[in-house]
Amino acid sequence: MGPEVATQLITVTATLGGVVLTLLTNAFLERRRARDSRNLEAMRLNFEHAKWLRDERQKAYRNLSEAGEEVLQWFRDLPTLVESRDSIPLHEALIRWNHLRAELRKAFNQVALFGTDEVRTAALDVWRTGRNGGNDFFRAWRGLDEPETSAPLEMLRTVASHLGTAGDTFLDACRKDLQKNA
Repeated sequence: MGPEVATQLITVTATLGGVVLTLLTNAFLERRRARDSRNLEAMRLNFEHAKWLRDERQKAYRNLSEAGEEVLQWFRDLPTLVESRDSIPLHEALIRWNHLRAELRKAFNQVALFGTDEVRTAALDVWRTGRNGGNDFFRAWRGLDEPETSAPLEMLRTVASHLGTAGDTFLDACRKDLQKNA
């Protein structure tokens, strides 16, 4: 082998080595870009999911707060309606109560699906206080033969007070949850 052949072999070997190194480097960089792209997409999806969950929580919290406030206002207005001379008939009051109770339950179910543990616990208290208080009042009101309604009305005032307190606790839990995840 002559010096020319050796020089050509060295040149070819160096060129092939350079090509192989370039190919390996490009393959490594492509894998790295693909991995980074997947990680970036996963982060974007996690962010979108967190944003969606936060929006759903806000909606659920707002709906339960509004439904609880409607029930609370109904409980506050009901004694006046029952005691007045223009007393509403029992069946009309029951229809309204059934509607309010159903709305309260729907709103609670949304919080149960999307809320945190602390918020769900507070929401359960709001729902149970409202549901049990209203049901107990109407059960007592139906059981009265005479127009004397002071005992059920006093019970309703007490329930309204408890419902207001439960609502405040619920709002505090919601505020903590939403500020924590802001």
